[in-house]
Amino acid sequence: MSSKEFGEERKKWREHAADFFELPKELLLNLPRVTLIGNLQLYLENYGGIIEYNDELLRLKIKGGEIIVKGKNLTIKNFFGEEIFIEGKIKSIEYHQ
Repeated sequence: MSSKEFGEERKKWREHAADFFELPKELLLNLPRVTLIGNLQLYLENYGGIIEYNDELLRLKIKGGEIIVKGKNLTIKNFFGEEIFIEGKIKSIEYHQ
């Protein structure tokens, strides 16, 4: 079995375990979790780093792609570990693989 096949089998096993034990998939699969409060605040868990940042655009690395936040007066209020908290007028959120 190649390492790619092993990785896919491992992912399937984790998905089944999450379903069986009724656990959130983002915990076992390291998927991003976005919490949006209106269009003023965004909280992202399980991100891998900042790719690009200015007051109108924020590109964040996630497993298998990136999340792009567009808006006005975007400010990173806090970030630690794999979590980031953003404020500003959020116009759109895009998920790219």
